[in-house]
Amino acid sequence: MTPEQLKFINISVEMCGVLLCILGIIVVRFGTKMEKGTGKYFAAIFLCLAIDLLSNMTGLLTKGMSGTFGFYAVRIADFCEFFFGYLLTFFVTWYLLYCIDPKKKKKILRAGIPSYYSLQILLLVISQFTHMYYYIDASNIYHRGNLFWLSQAVAVGTMVLNAVLIVIYRKKLTRRELVAFCCYTLIPALALLMQMFIYGLYLNLFAAIISAVIMFVVILEEQVDKYCEKERENTELRVSIMLSQIQPHFLYNTLDSIYILCEKDPDKAQKAVSYFADYLRLNLSSISRETPVTIETEMNHVRTYLELEKMSSEDTLNYVLDIGAGGFMVPALSVQPLVENAVKHGTSKKQGGGTVTVKIREYDDCFEIYVIDDGAGFDLSQPPDDERLHLGMENVRKRLKAMCGGTLTVSSAPGKGTTAVIWLPKSIEEQGNDREEFR
Repeated sequence: MTPEQLKFINISVEMCGVLLCILGIIVVRFGTKMEKGTGKYFAAIFLCLAIDLLSNMTGLLTKGMSGTFGFYAVRIADFCEFFFGYLLTFFVTWYLLYCIDPKKKKKILRAGIPSYYSLQILLLVISQFTHMYYYIDASNIYHRGNLFWLSQAVAVGTMVLNAVLIVIYRKKLTRRELVAFCCYTLIPALALLMQMFIYGLYLNLFAAIISAVIMFVVILEEQVDKYCEKERENTELRVSIMLSQIQPHFLYNTLDSIYILCEKDPDKAQKAVSYFADYLRLNLSSISRETPVTIETEMNHVRTYLELEKMSSEDTLNYVLDIGAGGFMVPALSVQPLVENAVKHGTSKKQGGGTVTVKIREYDDCFEIYVIDDGAGFDLSQPPDDERLHLGMENVRKRLKAMCGGTLTVSSAPGKGTTAVIWLPKSIEEQGNDREEFR
């Protein structure tokens, strides 16, 4: 095979690789249900690979070209080929660590991996002045330097590191993730061995294209399955929410109260109708909502419910809303069901009624919402008398975890009331930008 034929094959394959990378970026950006973190890693991987391929193509096309353009084009292309090749392997390894350690507890690895690649980039920069990796002669032709082998330490070191991480932490990876990372490790390794015996074809770049596509397809399939499973769970949860929120006794009592008020106090009855309409509207809209709402929206729903209960309870119910923070997001119908439980299973069962208190506090790393009642309380070690209570609490707990990474804890004792605490990490809540006024 002639050099020109090899050149044509290399450029053709690399052009196809660039088009695949561009397609991959478009799919990641607009056409997939990938997790946000995973999508960012694959976008970075495809971008680095595309620039690496374009750099190699530029180097091939301008090799031996005379003039100022050729002088700079060859040198910039060769530098970018090395530089973005290093970045490519870094992002793959960093993504592997992300899958292994999503909570960022392995601080040694998180410090060591960037340091390793930073050293390689520093050596690359030094090589531009010492020519230890490569040099460009007067004819604008690329030549390997005496320490070229050192430049390949990144590829070899990355393969070894990834292989070690995969073996040690294989139980932390899903089956598809394990297959994807094994492909990305083994295929380039095989290409590197073949490159020793086949000169002219850039097998390492071919291998990078193939392994990146395989890894992307496998991980994408994994992410799509996770998304579908999450959607199924969300659908089940919405149905459960709907069922748990339909409280006939509350609706009947509210309508009876409004009927009585129409004769005794028409103005108050009009206000009650407005509250009741808001309550139904917010409940129905929340059932189909897949995204969190502002805490202000949720607290308006809470106050609407409490006002209705207060009208129906002949002033035996008191409530306190202590709003010490705002501007963050919560799942719809996350606080209101807890307040409803506090009334139904707490204050309403206490002689003479009681008080429900909702407190919101902001801390350095989280928000906390407290729903406290001084009602009858219950024994946490015993199953609840009302199955709806258990269902409602589990719905809130699952939605907090799925939508906001939050938790729900409940403490209670007979005769000592009940306290429910919602904990929300700020890292999730800062994604919400909308803020509504709390009426």
